[in-house]
Amino acid sequence: MAVRQLILLFLLVASGCRQEEKTVDPGQEQRFALLREHLKRQLGDKYEAPVPAASPDQLKRGGELFAKVCAACHGGRGEGKGHVATALAGTPTNLTSPHEASFFSERARLYIIRKGMPGTAMMGWEDVLTEQDILAIYLYIRSLIQYE
Repeated sequence: MAVRQLILLFLLVASGCRQEEKTVDPGQEQRFALLREHLKRQLGDKYEAPVPAASPDQLKRGGELFAKVCAACHGGRGEGKGHVATALAGTPTNLTSPHEASFFSERARLYIIRKGMPGTAMMGWEDVLTEQDILAIYLYIRSLIQYE
């Protein structure tokens, strides 16, 4: 009986987590949809272009940079719960969520790291980091996505 209850509890928690993960503020979803259309116009044919696989050195560098410049907002594991997240006007993206990661293309996510995201606390890093470092951060972030 106890095993059956544990399995049932696990299934309830797991299904609740999946539902919560896909819950998005309708206003935010609308703003992001507009931003996606803007990014498609900005990037043109490059919008859907894939980003090559990461090398071990890029992942290492990306992880180091992520800890320094991203974790305060996005959390150490990218779950969107960094120590300053509650002080922000909006909720930082959960970078481990396949649902949130799939909203924008890979090239668009790189562009967002480079230029920032209007209407959010996400600043652009192009004046702070090199293009190689921005790519390394993105590749590290991509490695955080938890596919089922």
